[in-house]
This record gives sequence, structure tokens and C-alpha cells, in this order.
Amino acid sequence: MRYPFTPELLDALPEGLTKLYRSLEATLLDEICSRLKLAGELNEVTVQDIRALRSHGIDLKEIEKAIQRTANISQRDLKKLLDGAVERNQEYYKEVIDLAGLTAPETLVSATDIVAIMAQAQREVGNLTRSMGFLVDNGRTMLAPGRAYQWALDNAEMQVMSGAVSYNQAIKNAVKQLADSGIKIVDYESGHRDQIDVAARRAVMTGVSQLCSKYTEQSAEYLETPYFEVSAHIGARDTGVGWQNHKEWQGRVYSVRIGDKYPSIYEVCGLGYVDGLEGANCRHIRTAFVDGVMERTYTDEELAHIDDGHDVDFEGKHYTAYEATQKQRQIEHTVRKLKREQTAYKAAGLSKEEQAVTARIRRLNAEYKAFSEAADLPLQRERMRV
Repeated sequence: MRYPFTPELLDALPEGLTKLYRSLEATLLDEICSRLKLAGELNEVTVQDIRALRSHGIDLKEIEKAIQRTANISQRDLKKLLDGAVERNQEYYKEVIDLAGLTAPETLVSATDIVAIMAQAQREVGNLTRSMGFLVDNGRTMLAPGRAYQWALDNAEMQVMSGAVSYNQAIKNAVKQLADSGIKIVDYESGHRDQIDVAARRAVMTGVSQLCSKYTEQSAEYLETPYFEVSAHIGARDTGVGWQNHKEWQGRVYSVRIGDKYPSIYEVCGLGYVDGLEGANCRHIRTAFVDGVMERTYTDEELAHIDDGHDVDFEGKHYTAYEATQKQRQIEHTVRKLKREQTAYKAAGLSKEEQAVTARIRRLNAEYKAFSEAADLPLQRERMRV
């Protein structure tokens, strides 16, 4: 049987929410940077002109409305997504239980457990808009979106007064810092900072993973099986030692017992560890497996050749299937960063800079297409859209 969530489906699930937050990021950059634009010869802007801009101010209501709108839509979409995860798991395990000749209970996971997991995911996503801002001054200062405009003008005024640079150059520097940062969110306990779309993605993946885990464990208990099948996908992580190397253990059956006919899922796959099965950035899931009733999704032979045709030589460098997927992610990340710059430069009226960035985006898009085709990997352009 196929898994309730293939790794590819699991990977695509958060894209709706991540795009929503990228869109908010673009809206806020446009709102702030468009107000930094001054008509006429920018090199001749005086301190009085900057002060006039400051007194004109920025409409914080528009910023607050954009943030609130995103928060409301994300909560609604997340609920729909998690409801879908519950339904999909329920359906899959009903089939497994029928296959084992048992009668499936009406609900495998208690409503209380489901509500608790969903509430935690909703809190995580809700916190995104409450702890976000721009990171400036070489990462030393975190600014709320409404403060970014004043910060850019403060910097410009100080530099123009000192005679160090023109207003044009000062604003270009400020705009680039805001675009390079994008919207960050901060974990106030640990001090860790993340891009807002990355944090949204993690919140979704955590909620879905916890639901899948709960269904897997409850179903295994109901089926009285100690065995789990681990999913497999092209381009699994093939670096590191022991369970860090996910390609080595994916697609096989494991036991929660030591010294069983199947290897230990804890010792071999590192279940419960940050770099193991279901850990950070892991797209594998486990599903309850009934020995003698179910068949594995992949044979050992198929697993040995799962990456065939997906390693690639490109521009003088060899990439394994895993390295090829990492190269894709790296290009996608760079394009998203450049698109933030493009939005900010355009809003600030810095047309030369906007054109230069647009040319780089075109070149990278062409490289992305050529590389993905050479590695026979699907294009995931939705990861680069804003």
C-alpha cells in the first residue's frame, strides 16, 4: 500500500501558507520603500527634504491591515490542511485494519489529542505575525515593520549630514538591508531567527508530522504490531554517519523492539533524534506494518536504484541525487532573496538597481530550468514565487 502521505506530498503541503507569508513580505517592503522615494535629482536631497518625508509619515493602518489579513487567512487555511491530514490518515488506517481482518474503530485517535495538536500548530502560526520584523545593522537590530521607515530615514539623515554619501546611496543601502533581511521572526527564548516563510513551513510540517505520528502509534497499538515501514523518496540525504544518512535506512521495515526479526527503528533510523527519522528537515514518515499481511512498498532492489538517473554532471561539477535537490533549494532561496530586492528597488524608484536584479533573476531561472532538466528533477517554481 502507498503511504497516507508520500514524501513528495508532505513536502508540497506547506507551500500555500509559505506563499501567503512571502506575499505579506512583498507587501510590507513595497509599503515602506515606496515612501522613501523623492522626486527630482536624488543626489541633491537635503536634510530638510528628509525631515519633510518623516513628517509625512507612513500609514501604519495599512501595514496592520495587511498583517491581520494574512494572520486570518493563514489560520483558516491551516485548519483546512490539518483537517485534511486527519481525514487522510483515518482513511489509510481503516484500509490497513480491514486488510488485517479486524473491525476498524470509529476513531483511531481521540478528539482530545487531535484538538491539542491542532491548537499547538495554530498557536505557532499565530505567533508568526506577533514576533516579526526586519533585521538591520548587520544583524544587530530587529525592527517592527512600522519602525523600518523611520530607521531608513534616520540613517539617510545621518549620512547626508556627515557628507559621507548622497541620499540616493543612503536609501539604496537601507533598501538593500531591508530586502536582504526580509521578514524575520524571532524566538525570544532562544534568540533564534528565521525567515517568516521558513517558520510558517516548519509550523505546518510539525502539526502534520505530529498527527501522522499519533495515528501511526495508535494504529500499531490497535493492530498489536511492533513493526513500522519507513517511507522512501528520490534524493534522500546521503551524507553523515549512522542514522544521519537517511538514504541508507529509508523504505524498509523496522521494529520498536531490540533483537527482533527486523532492526531497531531507534538504533538504525534514529527515531526521536533531531538528525534522524522524523527529525529536522526529514521528509520520511513511518506507518504501522502488519507482518505477513502487508507487503513493503519498495523492494531492496528498487531502493538500491531509487536515485538512478538523478545524479548529474553540470558545468564541470558532479552532483549526487541528494546534492542535486540541495542545489535546487539553493537556487530557489537565491531567487526569492533577489525578488525581495526587486520589489524594494522598484518601490523606492531605484530603476538601475531594479534592472540589474531583474537580469540576475532571469539568468538564475534559466540555470534552474537547465539544472533540473539535467538531473531529471521536477521544477518547483512555486517555491520561488512571491
